[in-house]
Formats: sequence, C-alpha cells, structure tokens
Amino acid sequence: MRAMPIIRSRTGCFTCRRRKKKCNEEKPLCSGCRRNHLECTWPTENNNTLQTRGKNPSSAAISKPAANKPRASSLTDKDLDMAAATARASTASDRAHSRSSSGSSHAAVDLDMTAAEPVDAEIVRDTCSPIMPVSPVPSHAAELFPGMFPDARALAISTMSLSAATAAADPSSLLTLSPLSLLPDHGRESSDLLSYYLTRTANSMGNGSTDVNPFISKLVPLAFANPLVLQLLLAQSASHRQSAEGGGGCLGTEVAHHYYTDSLRMFRNVVGEYVAGKEENTLALTVGSLILCLTEVARGDVHGTIFDHLRASESMLNLLLTRPTSEIPDDLPDFLVEFAIHMTVTSIMSTDPKRAPPELSPRIEGLARGLISKGYVGQLSGCWLELLLLIPHVYHLGHRIIASRVDRKSTPQADDIITFGMLQSQIMAFFPDMSVNPYSRLAGLVFKQGVLLYLWSILGTTHQHCGGNMAHRNLMAGAVAEALSLLGQFPATLRINTSLCWPLIVIGSCTTDVDAQRVLRERLQAMHGTIGLGNMKETLILLEHIWTKAPEDVSPWKLSEVMQERQVWISFA
Repeated sequence: MRAMPIIRSRTGCFTCRRRKKKCNEEKPLCSGCRRNHLECTWPTENNNTLQTRGKNPSSAAISKPAANKPRASSLTDKDLDMAAATARASTASDRAHSRSSSGSSHAAVDLDMTAAEPVDAEIVRDTCSPIMPVSPVPSHAAELFPGMFPDARALAISTMSLSAATAAADPSSLLTLSPLSLLPDHGRESSDLLSYYLTRTANSMGNGSTDVNPFISKLVPLAFANPLVLQLLLAQSASHRQSAEGGGGCLGTEVAHHYYTDSLRMFRNVVGEYVAGKEENTLALTVGSLILCLTEVARGDVHGTIFDHLRASESMLNLLLTRPTSEIPDDLPDFLVEFAIHMTVTSIMSTDPKRAPPELSPRIEGLARGLISKGYVGQLSGCWLELLLLIPHVYHLGHRIIASRVDRKSTPQADDIITFGMLQSQIMAFFPDMSVNPYSRLAGLVFKQGVLLYLWSILGTTHQHCGGNMAHRNLMAGAVAEALSLLGQFPATLRINTSLCWPLIVIGSCTTDVDAQRVLRERLQAMHGTIGLGNMKETLILLEHIWTKAPEDVSPWKLSEVMQERQVWISFA
C-alpha cells in the first residue's frame, strides 16, 4: 500500500513554507519552529507586514521597536550595565552549551530536544551550509553598529532589558539565548563561528595598535549586508579555530574544510556574476579576496594559494578605487590599502622564483604615502607603513645584485650602489612617533632591524666572508642583538606579535647563534599557542629547516631555495 503523500501547508507560517515543511498553524509559535528554534513569521490580516515570533525575547524586541522605545528610554545606567552583562553571559553560556552538545558532525543539538521531537533533517543541512541570505539585523548587531541601523540604540536597550528580565525570572532561560539571533537563517555552527570570530579571530587578525579594530567595525557590518563577506568571515573563523585548537579533532577539521570549500565556491559564483556585468559586487569581491588572504594565513597555507588571492585583490582594489566614493563606506579605502600593502609586502620574499612576485600598483603605493603623511597607524601595518613600502625596493635591488654576482660581475652597477645607500638612509631615519601605542612602537623598531638585516644581507652574511668585512659582520650581529633586545621588552602573547612573522623570519635567517635561535623558537611557539595563526607554526618549521643548513647558506635570500626544496610556499603576513 502506497504511503499517503505529505501535504504541505499553504496557510502556515512563512518559515515552514520556505522550508517546505508541514505547519500545524499554531500561533504565535508553531511546533516546527519551536522544535527547531527558528523564528516563526506570520502574515498579518492585511498581508502587508510580518508578525515575527522567535524562540527568545530578542526577536519580539526587533519586530516591535516602536512599542519598546518608551520603555528603553526609562532605563537607568545600572539597568543597562546589568542588561549588557546578562547578554554577555547568555552568549558565553550558549557557546559552552553548544560545545558540550552532541549530534551531527556539523550541528550541535540543544539539550532540551527530546527523542519525541527530533530535529528536521533540513535543519541539519542548514547548519552545514552557511550559504544563506543574510537576515535582518537583530538587536545584538544594532548595539555593535548603531550608525548602520535606525533606532539601533533603542532596539538594543529594549532587547537587553527583556533578556535581563527573563533571566531574573528564570536563570535557566539563559541557555535558550544564543548568538542564533544574529543569524536566524543559519545553523548553530555558523552562530558559534560568528561568536568565535568576534571574540578571538578578529583580535588575532589585528595587532592592537589602535583602539578600534576594523576587522569588527568595518568587516562585520559588511558581512551583515553581504552574504559573500559573511560566508568568508565564517570560513576564516573556522580555519582559525582549527589551527588555534591544535586541529580541533576530526569534527573541527571537517567543519573548517566545509566552510572553506563553500566560501571558495561562493566566491567563484560571485566572480562569475561580476564578469557577467554585475558591477555592484566590486566591493564584496575586493574585501572578499583580502579576507581569503588572511584565511590562508590562519590555515597555515603551504601551497602558495595566497599568492593567487593577492593578485585578485590587487586587481579588484584598483577597480574599486576608481568608483565613486559614495559607493564605498567612509574610511574603508584606507583600511583596504593598508590591508593590501601588508599582505603583498610580507609575501613578496617567499615568492617562487618561477613566478612573478606580487607588486604594488603605483596608485596603491601613492595612496599609502598619503596615509603616511597623515600619521596613519593601522591594525596590520602598525606604525611602520613606511618601512613596508621600502621592502619591495630592497627585494628588487637584492635580486639585481645577487644576479650580477652569479653572472660573475663582481662590481655592482653604480645605480645599485646609490639605491643601496638611499634605502639604508631611509631605513635608519625611521623612528616611530612617541604618541603611538608603546608596544606598537617596539614592534616598529623590531621591524626596522628586520628591514636593515634584509638590506645588509644582500652583501652576504657573517659566515659568507672569510676574514675581511668585519664592519659588515659587526653591523649584522649588532642588528640581530638589537632586535632580540627589543623583543625581550614585550611578551610573545600580546596581539602586536600578529604582525611580526616577517621580521622574525629575517632575523632568524641572519643568525647561527644557538641562543638567538632558542629565543626565536620559543617566541614563535608562544605566539602560535596564544594567537593561533597557522602561518606562525609554518614560519617556525621553515626556520628550523634553515638552521640545519650550512652556516653560509643561512640567509634571507636563500628562503626561496629552501621553500622550493621542500615544495612549501608560505606567506609571512
């Protein structure tokens, strides 16, 4: 006997209709939405507006902002503090609850779900597939970004007050409050990854040189407005979590791989739309290609994938900068220019010699010089942006001089000698402004020693000279000692270390001293243990391999040979 077909309701809530599930039409919250912890959305009688009922009070606060405004205005500062603390506690409790739950390999199941009410299979698939339309911004996001959404402050206050009142009446209700309210159309895994991004990944990407972190203040609002940017941030968070937690086990690896492959697929789809003429995707593709670069940094990419993303980001950024300023959020171009320069410059040294190195366009370099003239300090370039602009010139000079040495042209060209002197003068003249963060200033001085060593090592290292050239040998040894002294003035666990892989690999490639190597080894281990970016671990692995070489082969200019030998291509961003 054939089974009776399942009749899909056409008069149920919008959520069940969208999911093509049967709805029992129980208002205000149907059984399907209650079971799967979804927002239950109904048409009103005149069908012009929506009635929304969520699984927690925050949904009601969003759907009825006008009713909540007067109440919000009457809250005292003490009430706000208590509400904010309650909201933070609810997020932390939910994260812990999510990690301790069991279920699908990609989904965490709530403890209050019983065998009598199993989770729909589609919900599990939704959890695994974060490529979803971006939902309306809830109160938590409105609190973070008050400038983006009308009445955001009132919405946030009223929602927090409702949450606080609920928690006071029933403390166990904190378990039902979760970051899912930020992403109502996504699964619990996506919400957990967003929480991880906000609390850990964003801080690991930025070095803390400024009070405001653009990885939150600029990228997260874009993520709420664009599904591609959101997907890429979730993938970055998953990759960072996997690296920081030592692989995260099979589940963590599987989740990271799933989000990473989905983000690449979605990125390719949007590229296809852009090629077909959808130019409004320019901003999303520019930001997305740069996010992909840092995702490879978080993953500890060893296949040189980051260089493909760099070329894409360079092209897209140049196109974006030609568009009307009204299409780009305020101050975002400054951050994107800094982003592109940091990624390009710190990757140029490790380029496969068979491939053209990533280059800075004259337009981007010109904009960067404008930032320097304004005293720009960033979360990637710290206070040493002007040093970053000198590194490509050192790179090209080094390759010319070393090539002439290989061709047995023992005397460098006059132009190269002049260029060497000018670069040395500019590097030596650099000194961070005293008004910047003290740790950023120390990191800038470490970078200065790294760039000097990179320049001086063009002429050889201390073990490549037999007898003579004592002045050069002393300069190299002094720069290494100065760098180690500066590193000793701030701990390896600070965020500022996020930006120091490049100078650390250069310093390590200029010394054969066992004690100096031990200091660098322990620092990189501590950095990876606390910050958790995969390229920190790969930088140390590469250094360990360099240190096994003959002393005369320990040089920054031998890095590409070592990487080619091991078929490993990493960025030092």
